[in-house]
Amino acid sequence: MFLSQMDTWKKELVAQARSEAMAAGKAEGKAEGKAEGKAEALIDLLAERFGTVAPTWRKLIQEASLTNLDLWFKRAIVAPDLPSVFEPAC
Repeated sequence: MFLSQMDTWKKELVAQARSEAMAAGKAEGKAEGKAEGKAEALIDLLAERFGTVAPTWRKLIQEASLTNLDLWFKRAIVAPDLPSVFEPAC
């Protein structure tokens, strides 16, 4: 009886761990997708405002965190030139 109960608990723990791992993976995928979309939107905005976006700027944008992308997107709306978008905050 005791071993049967232990097997049941073990199965429940494994199922719970799988469920949590799947949820974490889904959340991570959503965040990555959101960052990719924001990066593409930022590149489009910069291209519209300043012309061609050089590969070095594109790489920086595509590898950035969502926090930086949000900041740069807001700056890009009012920045006088492309480098101003990426300047460190004062």
